[in-house]
Amino acid sequence: MILGIFGAGGLGREVLIVAKKINTLKSCWEKIIFVVDNPVTDRVVGVPVVSFVQAQELKNNLEISVAIGEPSSREIVYNRLKENNFKFATLIHPGVYIDETTTIGNGVTICEGATITSCVTIGDNVYIQPHAEIGHDIKIRDHSVIGSNAEIGGTNIIGKRVFIGFMVGTLQGLTIGDDVEISAGSIVFRDIESAMIVMGNPARVIRRNEGHGVFHKTKN
Repeated sequence: MILGIFGAGGLGREVLIVAKKINTLKSCWEKIIFVVDNPVTDRVVGVPVVSFVQAQELKNNLEISVAIGEPSSREIVYNRLKENNFKFATLIHPGVYIDETTTIGNGVTICEGATITSCVTIGDNVYIQPHAEIGHDIKIRDHSVIGSNAEIGGTNIIGKRVFIGFMVGTLQGLTIGDDVEISAGSIVFRDIESAMIVMGNPARVIRRNEGHGVFHKTKN
């Protein structure tokens, strides 16, 4: 079996670290590759890069992980791969604590040092960065990204395509709508409506997330 990492940028290289650690312990894949739409090089950090068309030719022996940080783009790529009958890899770093009551969706990546506690439900294509702490009875819906060292309080409901920045904290019992961006270091005390950008301590809405995007000035 081959592991394809869709995206060869910074996040792709971080996913590669997770995959290599898993492979060291379990030997899941005979080969790891990056998959991009229009390759400009044949290797990144020594790992082969192939086009989406080339990946389609390999897909009977390929499982794939989405390595894109923008939640809305994660959804687009995930749906495209699903429509083309790719198999998805769920990547969980060996240095993660996950309670046995946790439910994990398709194509999820959980990085080193994360803690997932009791009765958590994680949707499809969610990305959890290193050392995030996910409290009890939390629901994280599809295509969301949880930043490094974030602390998500118990019984939170996190919507689809949500981006929670690093070192964000949330009070327990909150509902965070779809397409919300919570800026790094924010502390959230109240529910957040869908398609809002919030920041600060206490976190306040600064504007609507009209484009439903996070990385407004840079590309992944």
